[in-house]
Amino acid sequence: MTSRRARVYRLLLSRIARAYELILIFSIAALLFGGLTFVALGAEPTGFDLAATRWLQIWSNPTLTAAMQAISFPGYRPYAYVLPLIVAAGMFFWFRFPEAAWLLGSQAVPLSNALIKAVIHRPRPSPTLVDVYSAIDEHSFPSGHVLQYTTLFGFAFFLFYVLAPPSRMRTAALVGLALLMVLVAPSRLYLGHHWLSDVLGGYALALLFLIPYCWAYTRFRLPSARPVAAQASVPALES
Repeated sequence: MTSRRARVYRLLLSRIARAYELILIFSIAALLFGGLTFVALGAEPTGFDLAATRWLQIWSNPTLTAAMQAISFPGYRPYAYVLPLIVAAGMFFWFRFPEAAWLLGSQAVPLSNALIKAVIHRPRPSPTLVDVYSAIDEHSFPSGHVLQYTTLFGFAFFLFYVLAPPSRMRTAALVGLALLMVLVAPSRLYLGHHWLSDVLGGYALALLFLIPYCWAYTRFRLPSARPVAAQASVPALES
């Protein structure tokens, strides 16, 4: 029994270490993106923002356009409301119901995005400055796509990184989730829907939310959480 409890505590300590490791990375990234957002917002779109979009659009071709549209597609309404449910179903399958519920809770910030945009009141990129592939009738800062993808896929990344045992499936999930978070930013610029400072602001706001949210999960849920694949061999922490 002592050996069993020792094994459980070693697993818990390993998970906690991985959790705080990722929280530290999120914190550093939030500072970086926040600083870049501050710099970018201090300039007119004819400067830093415009240069980034025009550089991406130099490479415009039908294949790249289709790829960028595919990356952005799940983030448009009404699909953006369905996307968290699909990802939560995956969390329920791989982990447990509480993890699925925590994942849905991570969408509190994206739901408030409309209010943030109304306060900042920044216009979208103009077709007189860059190529705009489709008009969107709402404000620009921050990028709702980046905000949702980073909170949703970022917390899913956190769960896989902390809970899932090493495997090819875990590695594939981490790489796929990271790519979705990274590629959504250039897709928004390429399509002419946001400025660079909009997507940087989306990353910064998402990470500022994920830092305390991941800490809360680590503090209140992690001791009893376990992936389905490990249930048969490693029990939850006993009181």
